[in-house]
Amino acid sequence: MKAGLLAAILVILAAGPVAAADLTAAQAVEALRRHVCFSRTWWADPYARLGQTVTVDLRIDGRTAYLWSEDMRAVPRVRRWADSYVVVARPAGPVVTQRSGYNIELLRGEPAYERERRRVYAGQAQRVRVDLPATCEPKFDPDTPAKAEMRAAVLNSLSTALATWGRRPARGGVRMTVANFNTDYPETFAYRQDTGEVLRIGLVAGGAAGHTGRYAVAPVPPGIVAAQLRRLIQKHGETRLVTVR
Repeated sequence: MKAGLLAAILVILAAGPVAAADLTAAQAVEALRRHVCFSRTWWADPYARLGQTVTVDLRIDGRTAYLWSEDMRAVPRVRRWADSYVVVARPAGPVVTQRSGYNIELLRGEPAYERERRRVYAGQAQRVRVDLPATCEPKFDPDTPAKAEMRAAVLNSLSTALATWGRRPARGGVRMTVANFNTDYPETFAYRQDTGEVLRIGLVAGGAAGHTGRYAVAPVPPGIVAAQLRRLIQKHGETRLVTVR
């Protein structure tokens, strides 16, 4: 019996690490639904047909899914609009890494339009009906080790921004309100209290290898968008002292 058990262990070790599972259509669709709500809340996207059922064609290629929909958004004065998405499986869960929108009647034949459409229809695609959420009030997932890593990287990125291009605080630190986020958010935001700046922090660059590096930080130009984001950050954020290293 011991010999049989040892043989089984050797077979498992010889097989090497278990390959990560491929994406499923259900996972890709859920990532899409969550991204639609992110866009509505944080990017003030007014065009998604919330509360309605839309058609999405998708093709799974291992840990990547390509999606295409021509009825997800109702854009004023545009007869036909298409949305293209890419969903990638990551350790913390599936993430939308790219979204493009096209006025079909104007852009059909353009290289980018045709390239993204081919990514879906060049292989075996499946058509699914997707119920878009009716409301999009932010709901934040509980803290996980992956989210903790991302939060540490966000603070590190803000510190680097202060040291490299931001206005340096007089005493080496500045109070910022940093918005809560989910691990599949493409970006999060911060409000710098001493200057009134609103900052956006890109999260997609963390990559599949982890979130221990630095994210890109950029100021949001003053105006209506910055004012809307500031209200959201203050409502869904936490104030931290960010130091300059």
